Amino acid sequence: MRKATYHSLNLNAGVRYDQYGDFDSTVNPRVALIYHPYSKATIKAIYGTAFRAPNFLERILAQDVVLKPETITTYELVYEQEIARQFRSSVAVYYNQIDDLISLQQNGALRNLTGANAAGAEFELEGLWQNGLRGRVSYAFQETEDREGHQVLTDSPKHLAKLNLSVPLVKEKLFGSVECQYTSSRLSTAGVQAEDFAVVNFTLFSQNLIKRLDASASIYNIFDRHYSDPASPFHRQALLERDGRTFRVKLTYRF
Repeated sequence: MRKATYHSLNLNAGVRYDQYGDFDSTVNPRVALIYHPYSKATIKAIYGTAFRAPNFLERILAQDVVLKPETITTYELVYEQEIARQFRSSVAVYYNQIDDLISLQQNGALRNLTGANAAGAEFELEGLWQNGLRGRVSYAFQETEDREGHQVLTDSPKHLAKLNLSVPLVKEKLFGSVECQYTSSRLSTAGVQAEDFAVVNFTLFSQNLIKRLDASASIYNIFDRHYSDPASPFHRQALLERDGRTFRVKLTYRF
C-alpha cells in the first residue's frame, strides 16, 4: 500500500495478486483519490477490480461445463460531511460491471452469464450524543440486471432502508436498542415475486455486566411479520417462509 499526500489531497493505492492451479493468475488494483475541501468534508473517488474463482461445489454443479472465474470492476463516488458535533452523513453513488457471473439455472446446473451491471446510490446519517444516545438511518437504491436479456437479477431488492436507535438505560451498563429494517420485493429463480416487508427488532444489552462478561437479550420480528425470501432451484417451492417472532439470549465472557 502506498500513500501520497498533496495538501488536502490523498491518494491510496493497493494491488492484489492471485494464483490458482486451474486458472490464470490475476492482478487486481484498488485506487482511491481522497479530497478534503475543508476540515469537516471528504470527497472520495474509488476504482477497483476483484476476482472470484468457482469453488469445489460450484465446479461439480457445472456438470460438463468448465466455469470461468467471476470478475468485477467497481466505480464509486462518496461525499462525507460532519454536521455540528453530533452528526455525520454520507452520500455515495456507484456503478459495478460484473463479467462471467456464475448463475444457477432452472435445471440446477451452474453457468457463466455474459455479465451483469449494477448501479445505485446510498445515504446514511448517524448521530451520537454525549449521554450515550446513538441513532442511525440509512437508505440504498440499486438496479441490477444481466447484460444478455436485461432482466433484473433474482433476489435483488431495489430498495433497502434501516433505522437504528440505541438508548442508555443505566449509564455505561445497560442499553436498549431498536432496529427497523425494510426490504423491497424480489424475484425468485422461478419468476415468483417475494413481497416487500419490514421488521422491527429489539435488544437489551450490557457491557461488563460483571468484569469481562457481556450479556444481551433480543426479540426479532417483534410484530410477527409474515414474509418470504426467494428460493433457489434446489427447492421445490419458489419462496421460503421466514421465521416469525423469535427470542435470543447471549452471554459473552472474555478471558
